Amino acid sequence: MDPTLAGRILAIALAFGLMVFVHEAGHFVAARLAGMAVYEFSIGFGRPLLFWFRRGGTQYSFRLWPFFSYVRIAGMEPGDDHPDGFGTKSRPAQAVVLVTGCMMNFLLATGIYIVMGAVIGMPVAVNRVEEVARGMPAAEVGLMPGDRILGVNGRTDLEVVEIQKAIEAAPGRPLTLEIERAGERRSIRITPKTETLYDIKGIRLVKVPAGRIGIAFATRLERMGAGASVVAGFVQTYEMIRLQIAALIAILARTVPAEMMAGPVGVVHLLYSESKGDWLRFLSLSAMLTAGIGFLNLLPIPPLDGSRLFILALEALRRKPFDKRKELVVHLVGFVLLLALLAVLTYRDILRIVAGGSW
Repeated sequence: MDPTLAGRILAIALAFGLMVFVHEAGHFVAARLAGMAVYEFSIGFGRPLLFWFRRGGTQYSFRLWPFFSYVRIAGMEPGDDHPDGFGTKSRPAQAVVLVTGCMMNFLLATGIYIVMGAVIGMPVAVNRVEEVARGMPAAEVGLMPGDRILGVNGRTDLEVVEIQKAIEAAPGRPLTLEIERAGERRSIRITPKTETLYDIKGIRLVKVPAGRIGIAFATRLERMGAGASVVAGFVQTYEMIRLQIAALIAILARTVPAEMMAGPVGVVHLLYSESKGDWLRFLSLSAMLTAGIGFLNLLPIPPLDGSRLFILALEALRRKPFDKRKELVVHLVGFVLLLALLAVLTYRDILRIVAGGSW
């Protein structure tokens, strides 16, 4: 196997493994702190056990396929009446155990963004043209890689972000770009092409017209200070969660097509594609995905954590627990429906990948 290919596959496996590990570790630590008995905490799945030991009534194991992890908390299955089981603790304690896994995913995403900002550096656009797309307005008027865009409509004191916003704000309307080529300044008249994009407004995704001329600016890596990177990490994770809420609302309201959803194969393919080009983009996508795992698990869909949280809330309102056997049936039905949805998404992913070319 190509060592580069093997390295990419390993990176994807480790990324997914870490996302699931921190989630399950969150449940495990919260359960132990709440005084709940835990039967097993496992890294990986399948047999045989590669390594295991028992301590404090908990079996710790490392299994053959280290892509997933799981934790077995006592008292969460019908007929399990362990004196320190899940159901013997207060409802707030149970809720904390359920939600901590998701919080750990959010913290992992934040940590990735912090490392990117403080250690690796975040990409910052500079005003030099890196690429020009064929058939777009920039190519038609003769813009070339290496050109420096100094400003728009006579203003040359603009930052790159301001230049980008000026272009986006003028779909179908002519602009004058002030450029520099080989030390010589010149003005170029250009009309941005109109494209429809999705923009986030609060927790809504809305379609907006935007101007595009078909260029990519060059970037440089710029490190942030420790304090600034921590703030930026939390802000970026918050924005990812807000985007996912908006996307879910938009899909349910049918304001965006459900085909935008990707299944496991699509996610892996996207990670693989990003790993072929820019590892910084791979890390950024990994942060987005782990935040997505946390958000997805908070949804009230059986058998996800959000479903158990919803049941806890109903039990608190009715002041008595539900029959665990009936609850198990609900989770099993939800699990089957979830598998069916994943199968449909996987089928669509494969069709999209085949239509777009092989890996």
